[in-house]
Amino acid sequence: MTTQCDVAVLGAGLAGLCAARDLIGAGLNVAVLEARDRVGGRTLTVPFEAAGLRVDLGAEWVAPAHHVALMEELRSYGIGLEPAPEESGDSVLKGLSAQAISVLRELESISKQVDPTDPAWYAAMGKFDVPMAAYLRSCELDESSERLILAHSFALQGAHPDDYSLINLLHEFAAFGGVEQAFGAAEHRIVGGTQALSVAISESITSSVHFNWPIEVITQSDAGAAIAGPRGHIEAGQVIIALPLNVLKNLTLDIDLPDAAQAVIRQRHAGRAAKGWTRAQIQDAVTSSGWPDAVEVYSRQGGLSGVVCTFAVACPDHSQSLAKSWHALSRRHTDVILEEASLSHNWIEDPYAKGSWLSLYPGQAEGVHQLADNPPPCLFAGGDLSRAWYGWMEGAVSSGRDAAARLLAYRQRGELRPAQG
Repeated sequence: MTTQCDVAVLGAGLAGLCAARDLIGAGLNVAVLEARDRVGGRTLTVPFEAAGLRVDLGAEWVAPAHHVALMEELRSYGIGLEPAPEESGDSVLKGLSAQAISVLRELESISKQVDPTDPAWYAAMGKFDVPMAAYLRSCELDESSERLILAHSFALQGAHPDDYSLINLLHEFAAFGGVEQAFGAAEHRIVGGTQALSVAISESITSSVHFNWPIEVITQSDAGAAIAGPRGHIEAGQVIIALPLNVLKNLTLDIDLPDAAQAVIRQRHAGRAAKGWTRAQIQDAVTSSGWPDAVEVYSRQGGLSGVVCTFAVACPDHSQSLAKSWHALSRRHTDVILEEASLSHNWIEDPYAKGSWLSLYPGQAEGVHQLADNPPPCLFAGGDLSRAWYGWMEGAVSSGRDAAARLLAYRQRGELRPAQG
């Protein structure tokens, strides 16, 4: 079957849905092709029936003071935020040696040279485009301080410090406005879970969203773009490819892309976080951090029991990293009794994700931003490619909306705009 449309949007995560909605609102015929049987991409809210509540297996947190585009979307659909979890009141720098604090302050000072909305923000950061672990080793910190910094950094990067580049952290410090703000920003959950926003957007464009529609080939031509998969063939004037960066390697992309963009597609990014929830007997709120297991720990109270969540690097794999983290959590919180019921999603093995949120290997920033700037007829969008907030839901929203605005400028005036979202 061959179908024609003005624009094909590939992926019904936040970026693809925001782009499609804006384009449909401008009067275009849009087909949203989603490989899964649901919307939301790497936002996934599911019932944890054994505990009596719903939990997020993917993206979870919103920083309202910083995530402006996401907050605008939530307000427009009448979706609220839960109160922020109670904080201990301790500084995120507590426990660090004076030398470690000095290292972070120096990095904070360097980050002030970064404009996170500038497409070439990384250009002057070349000497810091090195693995995080290698940089910390060069600082010769005490082991306790190094572990604390790695734990705080993992909460932002979701990757192994031997893999991700220090410039990721400099970018986060710049976007949040400092070390304390980045490591300890006031974060909230979305009422109903993060997937609630994707569901709300999709309900406004329901006839345009096609599920179970995996993509195999994307071909650019003088006439626009052709998309092929097991379900058929679609011809479109333009296409917005709102898919996770790490799945692009599995596709046949007959698109003229710059060398650095092609290289980053081949290499994939470093993000590989494992996240899991387990039912637990808890008396009070549980929160802690550590390294290398149970890197981030927090709890919630359901209608039937408490639940505890933990994050870690998926190393050697998702299941083994969570098993080690549950063990570490039990040693750290001896008053918490973990039960067998648990929930998680393996994003690294998920064929439509192939990783968690974006974290750059050294040398990848140019390629990622070349992808974001690729001109029509084949535009790329998504949280992995956002300017100021890559790896966040905020980045998915701003990138998706920006891709729609760029495409409309091209269709209406022949204008080629650089990516700004």
